[in-house]
Amino acid sequence: MPSIPSGPGKTAPKLVQDFLLFDPLRTAQGQNYLTDFSPTVGDGPQLAPVIGSCKHEYRTKHEQSVLPPLDLRPDGGSEYKCAVICKKCRIHADVHIHFASASNPCPNHDYPLHHFQRVHAEDYQSTNRLSYVWQCSGPACGAQLRITFRMPRISPQQKVMLTDTELLKRRYEAVMKEDTNRDNVRRATPVESLTRLRKYIKDSLDPKHTRRTFSAYNKRFMEAFGVYGRDCADILNELGFRHGVDDEGSEIWTLPQPGVLDDRLRADGTHLRELLEDVELELEVLMAKLAHETGAVNPAAAEGGWTSADKDIERTLAVQGYARHSSLRRVGASNEELPYFSALGALPDFADSLLVFSFDRQVLCDPEKRAYYFECLQTITDGRNTEQLQMKVATLNSQGEISRRDLSAAFRTLNIPVSEHQASDERILNLFHVRILDLGSQAEAEARQALYKIGVARNSQQLIGTAQRAMETYEEALGWLGNGAEKTTDDEFLISIASIKKNEGKENEELTMKAISIIARERKSDMLNNWVVSGEVGEYQMSVDEALRHLGIDGKFEECDPEILPLLFDTARSDKPGENTEKAIATLQQAMAGGPPKPSHSLDTWPVGLISHGNTCYLNSLLQYYFSMAPFREHILNYDEHKYDIAKYGEKKQRVGYVFVDTVQIKGSHVFAEDLKHLFERMIKEPSISVKPEQDLVCRAFLELKDYALLTADQDEEEGDGASHRDVEAAVEQKIPDGPAVPAPADEQSRHQSDASSTTLQASVNGEDTDVSMQSNEQRPPTPPASPGTEAADKKQQPAAAPPLPPRKRKQSSAREKALALAQEKARQQQDVTEVHDAIMDRLRFGLMPLGEEEGGEQEDALRNLFRITISETRVKGELDEKPRNQFTTAIQVDVPSEPMDIYSALDSFFDLQTFEIDPKTGPRTAFKSIVSPPPVLQISIPRIGFDSVKGESHKIEQSVKLEDELYLDRYIDNSGVDILPKRKACFGWRKQLRTLKKEQKALSQSEMELDGPAAVTETANYINNLNGIDSELEEVGLDGLEVDSELPGILQQDAAQQAERLAVLEREIAQLETQLQNQFTDAKRVKYRLASVFFHRGTVGHGHYWVYIHDFENDMWRKYNDDQVEQFTDIKEILEAHTWAHGTPMYAVYVQDDKKTEIIKPVCRAPEQLPTPAYSSNEQGSNGWVDDVGNDVDMKDANESDIANPRTTMKQSSGVPESTAGWDTPRHVPPTAW
Repeated sequence: MPSIPSGPGKTAPKLVQDFLLFDPLRTAQGQNYLTDFSPTVGDGPQLAPVIGSCKHEYRTKHEQSVLPPLDLRPDGGSEYKCAVICKKCRIHADVHIHFASASNPCPNHDYPLHHFQRVHAEDYQSTNRLSYVWQCSGPACGAQLRITFRMPRISPQQKVMLTDTELLKRRYEAVMKEDTNRDNVRRATPVESLTRLRKYIKDSLDPKHTRRTFSAYNKRFMEAFGVYGRDCADILNELGFRHGVDDEGSEIWTLPQPGVLDDRLRADGTHLRELLEDVELELEVLMAKLAHETGAVNPAAAEGGWTSADKDIERTLAVQGYARHSSLRRVGASNEELPYFSALGALPDFADSLLVFSFDRQVLCDPEKRAYYFECLQTITDGRNTEQLQMKVATLNSQGEISRRDLSAAFRTLNIPVSEHQASDERILNLFHVRILDLGSQAEAEARQALYKIGVARNSQQLIGTAQRAMETYEEALGWLGNGAEKTTDDEFLISIASIKKNEGKENEELTMKAISIIARERKSDMLNNWVVSGEVGEYQMSVDEALRHLGIDGKFEECDPEILPLLFDTARSDKPGENTEKAIATLQQAMAGGPPKPSHSLDTWPVGLISHGNTCYLNSLLQYYFSMAPFREHILNYDEHKYDIAKYGEKKQRVGYVFVDTVQIKGSHVFAEDLKHLFERMIKEPSISVKPEQDLVCRAFLELKDYALLTADQDEEEGDGASHRDVEAAVEQKIPDGPAVPAPADEQSRHQSDASSTTLQASVNGEDTDVSMQSNEQRPPTPPASPGTEAADKKQQPAAAPPLPPRKRKQSSAREKALALAQEKARQQQDVTEVHDAIMDRLRFGLMPLGEEEGGEQEDALRNLFRITISETRVKGELDEKPRNQFTTAIQVDVPSEPMDIYSALDSFFDLQTFEIDPKTGPRTAFKSIVSPPPVLQISIPRIGFDSVKGESHKIEQSVKLEDELYLDRYIDNSGVDILPKRKACFGWRKQLRTLKKEQKALSQSEMELDGPAAVTETANYINNLNGIDSELEEVGLDGLEVDSELPGILQQDAAQQAERLAVLEREIAQLETQLQNQFTDAKRVKYRLASVFFHRGTVGHGHYWVYIHDFENDMWRKYNDDQVEQFTDIKEILEAHTWAHGTPMYAVYVQDDKKTEIIKPVCRAPEQLPTPAYSSNEQGSNGWVDDVGNDVDMKDANESDIANPRTTMKQSSGVPESTAGWDTPRHVPPTAW
């Protein structure tokens, strides 16, 4: 049987339902309700059982079934069969499932249900047998399902032969004629005829029944089957009865002799025992039916009723007890929604999690119809309006997913008829431009969004670019700013123009920032870049190129005559006096003296920054966070002492997260940890202010471990070649052979090669850098170039006249390019710092030696123990608390903030009494969480993604969350005090009451106008009063006056007064409850934590930038880690109470136990090595007389290659710089070349 079927599938519950409704005896032409899928909604009628189909009542044939044990999960090789027969139509069916090669059969944690795809090639059909085959799409399951239908054993002709009353009458007359003197002969009824045949068959199947023959002259036998059984001889012979003569010459019949059937799983219905078993059940069906129709007594009724096979079928396919959706507002899905559930292979009673699972499986198995499946999910979400489905739809929207209905709505927005839907891009653009000619700003934005969706669906960059008003070039950015902005316009005047443009409308804000960013990159202007980041010009370090441009000096700095520059300085001071002129002169004077100023902090006492790879600001922030924790840092630096020995212990038995770790993952973890260890060593020993994480580390952070083999593929490897499992195991331990050397301690340069050009990870046509996306699949721009090397130290050992070796290009293999493309794609898909953090932690833990095992098989290790928090969930039944259930995690994720709040309020919501289930009989069931054992390091994730159901798109929630420098957890630890739990339960009620009051307050106070409810009603009353004054004016022009109820204004005024009064009461009650909540735990301050780190994000869902603040407790200071910039941060209030766009929003807060804060948080760990001082030589001077910066590489260029500016002069040194910190030098456009 093929192991990889294709096409859409059905979940097991859906397949069970379809099986129960499917009648193989009545199917429409070309349609099969069980195996086929309906057309997409709107493209044809939906599949349904044919009118007149049997409403089956299946009963299990236990003798022919091999049912799953009640308390045993299947494993590889398990096999089950449920054989059934219908009470109404007597159709026979076998549901046969075989776990031939399953390693982790469904249902499991990742695959809560089977998801079956059709395997058409294995179907079978004959005159009396029909067989369909499916296979589970779960990669670790692959269960093979075969459903076989067989026709009834007793044909209509045989039924007539056995039950026709006229035939039974004739048999009676024949018996009487044969022996007129025989007593007690009577005419048999149809039920009696069937009963006697069933008795003979049951005796033949019973091995305890030793009498295997009976006389053909038996009067009851002849009454039913004719004289000596001759009338029904064909039926009896077909069933295995044999006619003969005994020793005395009398005629006899011998019962069938069915052999023992050893393997019921392989039985196909052809064995005599199966035939007799089926006929015996069919006879029981016919007896019951005749008894019901005629009122006769049914002897079989005393043997027990007809028990349904539904539960046995559900057990066979493992669908019993699946998670169902409960709703107090509606009974179920509407008829209009049913086709959308069916398209996902799901049922309307599925829980949200199962609907998400069904959607994901359908999209993966049938990607060509993903737009339709997304429409199905959207429609179901609109009907249910539940948080999980809304979050799923929002996530897909943020990733650029376009549904079929989104596309149709987009065409409607642009007034493009259906006949034009397949038109060319140029035609679509023409229709778009005609549409927006007379639109306002909001309508134009909607039209552009519609064009964007069409472009995404068509994969048309032309449409997408037009929709986004894309600015890719310097000229386009200047043109968009307008107002006289030209290439010669000063930066200061450009900022004034941009400010005006930005204030013209909110829709211009993001485009203005993008335009200035493009201009800043082209001009290499720190002033413009600083304005983009902070909104202010502020203090900045002017670059050399910027200084030349400001002073009006053409050409490059290296081409300037040092004797002429002082004269140009004097001219500039007289022509353009001012602060910027002085900055420009000072910058050029510093360059003439030998380079930029030295670092403002001692290298021995200050952490190094991390240079970004283009869009890895979140990765840099995490690496700084890891390094700042002494136990984490020491664990990585001494990794060999803690890593798992595969050769000694073999494969692991413990889980990491939900993953059972294999050899490839362990080896990959070891290599990843070694790369991280090397970075930490460089961060300790680096003799400069910043380090660039190596390409190895970044690539492996974003590649799946199974893709490591691609990084070391031979250059002759052909496109599309894959890597075997053995290749992967070997490749995970190899380094990425790419790129020139980077600055590193001398004793380690032989081990690690440097970062290659930024284009190896991120590349674009225009070389533009942008911030990282929180949750977007849009193309990422390139990264900045590699830092300058340290070749100068080796120059003095070479002869001065030795010519440099020319570059020798090396062809990269297609597999390696594929690996780098995969790394790029993974980097783009990282949604936020929380996701990257979890992935890195799992990757590191794969290779660690377990210290133990938690409940459920989770691995215990030193890294997990640093963050591990035990949380108990206590379910409440009535007024009683059930026994708590412990859960283990490493972080607390609070709810998306819906209003400004503090960290206590966010945690209160997490630990509050919450509804987890709605029982139709008993109503909502509730539970609350508590901390059992607090961790050394408490991590709190603050998600920020929301979904606008009106616009159908996701957005970032900017509500402020106030952090506390000191956090007390006593209120969440039930055993931290005797009165804690009672106090918590009191808060549960107060918070419930508070939510109700705030909901009412919102309903009364909010309106579409900028007025609260009472004010809006009052204004309405005043307006109605004024209507009476215009009646005379209407009469003058021949119009009737307005008829308005004279009492209406007074009623409205009275209602407004009542609303205002109610609002005042609500405000007092809300304030009182908030005060009670705030004062409830003022004396619970035993379990104390201090704020140690905070990850911040500034931007939107579409783009943004991450940085991290870390508290140095030993030196009592905060530092801001912004990629390669690490500066002291003194405005602590901005960290704790960030509330403006420039401040950013906290995404991840980290607290540390107060008594361990100085042991755990130690961000300063430095022992910088000294760079060797090169001997001065006239050969090291440029042709213009300037001395090169120490440590600069020799720039080897082709003869036709333009001069390249010194990267040292283009890298900015100020604080507050986003991650495009080194992205303005010409080499960023040059493809990487291996030497």
